[in-house]
Amino acid sequence: MKKQNISLWYLFVVFALSYLMQFFIYLTGRVESGLIPLLMIFPAIVAIGFRIFTKEGFQNVGWGIRRWWYFVPAIGAPIIVVIGVTLLLIALNWATLPVNFIVFNNGMLEFSKIGLILGNHKQSIPFFALNFVLSHIIFLIVGSIITLGEEFGWRGYLQEKLLRKFGLNGGLIALGIIWGYWHFPLVLMGWTFPSHPVLGAILLFPISTVFLGIFEGWIYLRSRSIWMPSLAHAAINLFAGFLFQMNMQQNEIILQLTFMVAWGIVAGICLISLNLKKPMLWQEVTENGR
Repeated sequence: MKKQNISLWYLFVVFALSYLMQFFIYLTGRVESGLIPLLMIFPAIVAIGFRIFTKEGFQNVGWGIRRWWYFVPAIGAPIIVVIGVTLLLIALNWATLPVNFIVFNNGMLEFSKIGLILGNHKQSIPFFALNFVLSHIIFLIVGSIITLGEEFGWRGYLQEKLLRKFGLNGGLIALGIIWGYWHFPLVLMGWTFPSHPVLGAILLFPISTVFLGIFEGWIYLRSRSIWMPSLAHAAINLFAGFLFQMNMQQNEIILQLTFMVAWGIVAGICLISLNLKKPMLWQEVTENGR
């Protein structure tokens, strides 16, 4: 296997196995299938195999958390995007908040559609606040372990190779496109864009993953830790879930497009940051022993 063809072989194997899994997902309930979380492990499994086969090892992945402060944008950016999109849509009268999503009565929580670790039973507001924070810390930790399956493959293995081949901007955009079309069969089944599956699979979802991929690529390059994009990925999934779970949109496509534009702004800021102060690929330092 020639070194310059490693990325192509990696993509061939990942897509072949992942599309086969998505065929089984189609047979077992489509977007309701319990097999969907398993799909996330394929980029990592194949990356592990390639690292062993090519004797690349695992030292240059970025296992440490020395730049721990990057957990702030990893969690904060998804929260800000969701709050900003929600407020904007309401201000423009393009959406309304759902009724009975969270119900308080006389200083007590009566009802909540949000899953909570300590339960959704009737509880005081302080207990609800503790319950909410604790639940989401646990959700983010568990979610980061799950999303590591994708991040180890995309950011921890493929990103560095694409950046060397296509440069900083081109490499991040290429990875985002690859990430988007890796989901192609799933999106056609109605994942993320249930009312517009074909448009979503061909165009909208790949654009979204380019923007999200730039943000996650930025945080990986700056933090030098595979755990930061994993945490960011988990936070995006969790807090975007709030946005769509609330079913607040009067027009689904407007919500989707507004969400995309918001992440496009974040991606633009990240690209400006990276181009103003170009990051060094720390994998080169590891390889050369400096």
